[in-house]
Amino acid sequence: MKVINKQSEALYKIVVGHYLFSALCFVILTMMLFHSVAELSGHYFNPRILAITHMAALGWGTTIVFGASYQLIPVIFEKDLYSYRLPWVSFITFIAGLTLLVCSFWQFDSGLCMQLGGLLLLISIVLFALIVFLTARTNKKEASIQQEFMVTSTLWLAGTALLGVLLVFNFRFAFLPKDHLHFLKLHAHMGIAGWFLLLIIGVSSKLIPMFLVSRKTNDKLLNWCYYLINGALIAFLIDTYINGINTKTYFISMVLVSGILIYLRYVSDCFRSRIKKQIELPITNTIISFVLMLAGVFVLPLIIYYQLKQDPQTVHYTTLYGSLLFMGWLSALILGQAFKTLPFIVWARKYEHLAGKSKTPLPADLYSKLLLRVQTILFLAFCLAFYLGFILKSEPITSAGLGCLILTAIVYFVNLVKVLLHKAIVN
Repeated sequence: MKVINKQSEALYKIVVGHYLFSALCFVILTMMLFHSVAELSGHYFNPRILAITHMAALGWGTTIVFGASYQLIPVIFEKDLYSYRLPWVSFITFIAGLTLLVCSFWQFDSGLCMQLGGLLLLISIVLFALIVFLTARTNKKEASIQQEFMVTSTLWLAGTALLGVLLVFNFRFAFLPKDHLHFLKLHAHMGIAGWFLLLIIGVSSKLIPMFLVSRKTNDKLLNWCYYLINGALIAFLIDTYINGINTKTYFISMVLVSGILIYLRYVSDCFRSRIKKQIELPITNTIISFVLMLAGVFVLPLIIYYQLKQDPQTVHYTTLYGSLLFMGWLSALILGQAFKTLPFIVWARKYEHLAGKSKTPLPADLYSKLLLRVQTILFLAFCLAFYLGFILKSEPITSAGLGCLILTAIVYFVNLVKVLLHKAIVN
C-alpha cells in the first residue's frame, strides 16, 4: 500500500482548513446580511455594507480561492508547491486580519484595529503571491495561458490589497489626493475584474474541459480574453482616476464585456464538444453563476448612465451590481465547484493508492446529492426573492430571500463536513 507522503498530507490539511473557514464565513455573512436589510436600501458607503462586502470578498470568496489554488497550482504549473509552511503563515495572518477588519468596519472604528487588520491581510496576500511567483519561477516549461491568468490575477490581488490598506489609513489621516469614494471604485474593480474574474477564468478554463471531458478547447480565445479584460481594466483605472466616470467608460466597459463573452464562447465550445453528456448539479450551479454574472454586466450601463446624470439611482444600481457579483456569480460558482474539487481532494487522499486494485467509490459519492439539490433550490429561491425584493424595495421579500440564503449556507456547510468526515470504504 502506498503511503501518502508528508507533502501531500500537509497540502491536504492546508486546503481543508481554507474550505472549512470559507464555509464558516459564508454562514456568518448570511446572518450579517439578514440583520442589515435596512442598510441595503441606503448608500453602499455604509459601515455595515463595508463589513459585509469584505466578508463576502475576503472571507467567503478569497479564502476558498486560496485553498483551491494551493491544490491546483501544482496542476496548472506542473510543479510542486514552493512551500508548505508559508500557506499556514498566510492563513493565520489572513484570519486575524479579516476578523479585525470586518469587526472594525461593522462598528466603524477607524483606529488601530482597522489599520492592523488591513496590514495583516496585506501580509497574508503578499505571502500567497510569493508562493505563486516562486512556484511559477521553478517551472522551466513555457507558461500556459492558464498560468498567465493565475500570475496576473495574483498581481491584481496584491494591488487591490495595497490600495485597500491605503484607504484604511486614509480614514484617519486623509492623505490621498482625491475623494475616498473615487479610490473605492478603483479598489472594487481591481478586486472584481483583476482578481476574481481573471483567476476564475484561468482556473475554470483548465477544470471545465477536464470535468466535461471536452474534445475541443481553443486557447486562442483565452488569449483574446486575457488581453481584452486586462486592457479594459488598466484603461478604466487610468481614465477613471483622471476623469472619473464619463462617456468613455461605456467604451471601456464594452471592451471588458467582449472579453467575458469570448470566455463564455470558450465554455460553450467545451460544453458542445463534451463526451460526458450528463450535466451534474455542481455544473448546473456553475451555469447559474454565469447567468448571474451576465445579469451583473447588464447593470453596468445603467450605473454609468445614472452616474453621468448624477442621479441618486446610481447608488441603488451599484448595490444591485455588487450583490449580483458577490452573492450571485461568486456564490453560485463556489457552491457548485466546491463539490467538484473537494470530493476529489478527499478521494485522492483516501483512495488513490487503491485505484485499480479494488473497487472504490467515485468522488461524487462522497457528498450528499440530496443536500446539494436542496442547496441549489434554496439558492435559486434566494435569488428570486432577494432580487425581486430589492427591485421592488420591499424589505419583507428581501428578508425572505436572505432567510433562504442562511439555509443555503447551513446546508452547504453540513454537506462539506460530510465530505471531510468520509471514512474509506473498500470492497
